[in-house]
Amino acid sequence: MPVKPYERGDVTISQVDLATNYKYQVWFSLDKNTVISSNARTDWDLAFEASAEGFHIMLNGANGVRVYKTNVSDLNQVNDTLGLTSVEKADMPSGNLDSTAFGDWQADNKVYVVNLGSDENGAQLGFYKIKLLSQSATEYKFEYAALNSSEIKTGSVTKNEEYNFIAYSLATNSQLIIEPKKENYDLCFTSYTYLFYKPSYQYYQVTGVLGNSYNTRMAPIKKAFESITINDTASVTFLSRRDVIGYDWKAFDFDKNTYTVDKDKIFLICDSKGFYYKFHFVDFYSEAGVKGSPKFEFKKL
Repeated sequence: MPVKPYERGDVTISQVDLATNYKYQVWFSLDKNTVISSNARTDWDLAFEASAEGFHIMLNGANGVRVYKTNVSDLNQVNDTLGLTSVEKADMPSGNLDSTAFGDWQADNKVYVVNLGSDENGAQLGFYKIKLLSQSATEYKFEYAALNSSEIKTGSVTKNEEYNFIAYSLATNSQLIIEPKKENYDLCFTSYTYLFYKPSYQYYQVTGVLGNSYNTRMAPIKKAFESITINDTASVTFLSRRDVIGYDWKAFDFDKNTYTVDKDKIFLICDSKGFYYKFHFVDFYSEAGVKGSPKFEFKKL
C-alpha cells in the first residue's frame, strides 16, 4: 500500500539560554522543536546507568567533576587527597562507556574520592569519598561521606529503563531525574569536560552540544546548508559518539572579546526514531547581546 510522505516542514530557527556563565543544562528535541527540560548544572554530581544490565557511572562534566581511585577499602581510612592527583580521571565527552572515570568499579572494592569541581562562578564544590557496594537489575547501593568526615551516609539509585542515566546529588543525598527519558530528546546544550593534548595534557571546561547516547547518530558534512538533501545521508559516516557536534563550531576573538560562529560547520543528525536533520549554528548571543544563548537552524530531511 502507498504510504503518504511524512511532512518535513520548513527550516526552523531555535535558540536556548544557558546563561552568560553557562549555569544551565538544556535538553532539546528536534522533532518537537522544544526544550524538554533544563536544570542548573550544580543540581547533580553522578549519574548511574539505568538499564537492568548497566553498571557504569558518569560524572557531571559541566562542573568538571573528577575521580581519584584509592588503594584502600575502608571509607574511614581516607581523609585527604595526598598522593592522589596523579590518578585523577574524568569521563571522556564521547560518551563511550569504556572510557568512564569509575571504570569497572565492581572488580575493585576500593574507595574513590570525588572532586565535585566548581560551579558556574568558579566556586569549589568540595570533595566526597564514596564506596560503591553493589548493583543489581533494579538498583545501586553505595556509602559515602564528606572527605574529612566520619559521618557515613548510605545511598541508593533505582534503575529505570526509560532513561539512559539516573542522577544523584551527594550534597543533598538524593536521587534525581535530570536527563529526560531517552526517547524524548536529541541534544544537550551544556558545559562539559574535554581532554586537550596540546599544548599540554589537561582537562578543560568547554561549552557546546552533546548528543543523546540512545540511538542518536551524527556526522559532519562539508556542503552548503541550503543544498543538503536526504541523499547526502548516504555519503557520510554517522557516529554514535556524543560529542560529534561538540564545542568548536564557535571561536573566541581575544582582540574583540567576542565569540563568532562558524555557520559553515554543518551536521547531519539521525534521531532515535530514524529521522534525519541538517543542523548548524547561526549565533551564540541573545537579542540583548548576551553570550551563552546558542541559536541554531535545522530542517528535517
